[in-house]
Amino acid sequence: MTTLKDNGMRFLVLALLLVLGNFQANAQMKYGFKTGLNFARMIGAEETNISGDNLETWKNVTGFHIGMTFAYKFTDNFGLRGELLYSKRGAKYTFDGQSYRIFKHPTGSILTFGSARYLININNSYFDLPVMAYARWGDFEISGGAYAGLLIQSIGEGSLRYSGKTALGNDIYVNPNTSETELNFNLNYNYRKDDPGAGSSKTDNEQPVSVKVNNIISETPKTLGAYYDYPAGSERLYNALDYGVVGGISYYISSALYIHIRAQYGLADITNNKADLSRATAPASVDPKDLKYRDDKDQNFMIQASVGFSF
Repeated sequence: MTTLKDNGMRFLVLALLLVLGNFQANAQMKYGFKTGLNFARMIGAEETNISGDNLETWKNVTGFHIGMTFAYKFTDNFGLRGELLYSKRGAKYTFDGQSYRIFKHPTGSILTFGSARYLININNSYFDLPVMAYARWGDFEISGGAYAGLLIQSIGEGSLRYSGKTALGNDIYVNPNTSETELNFNLNYNYRKDDPGAGSSKTDNEQPVSVKVNNIISETPKTLGAYYDYPAGSERLYNALDYGVVGGISYYISSALYIHIRAQYGLADITNNKADLSRATAPASVDPKDLKYRDDKDQNFMIQASVGFSF
């Protein structure tokens, strides 16, 4: 069965072959390369508590891009430009406030209610194909158009701090022998490969944390995978395809060397609503069908600063 990832890869390869073919056939085609930094974040609706206060924040993360460029001149001042880039973007994500956790034990599960603080550095890697019209006056060039991006890697690293009570009003404890009620976990997410209900695959030999809940001992991995809180059969969080609009300006230091800055605004919903699990709204029970998912739109936004060379 053909997947969206397969179709996206074929699209990028076909586009590259067409551009290369045109270059060989037409002297108006120029090519080159570029590299630089990405200043990226995600934008979207934020979860709130019962008082309406925001629980989530998204801050910039710095990544990079590198790849090939192609340009077709209609005249000395106007033309089309295409690029094939490897590009890393994401966000520094924080959730802080009312939350819940479900603790599993050999005979079932226990739902608890409390406060959580998630800190996650999200890094998503894409193959990007921007296509733009450009206009040039002297040493300056402006450009604008659209892009398509294919997600090839999606990871997150961070921490989780949680404390709470059960429906019976009992505290949860770090282990049977202490009165400590604040739990601390490492987060090591691979959003494309981790299995539902599993800890991180990178820390399989790590000792689990013993948690005492309603006088029952629950064994929880010290390092959680991306879908530890999800039921079997859950879908992946980040969608394979991203797309949007781009616009920027270049300054040519010489006839070939230039510096470039542009904004890239995603129009696609990069998260799968069937896998965007709410951290603030607790389910009515431990039954997987009662878990709450978010029907909202999350988008990529990025500023790129580049140095390029064209032949």
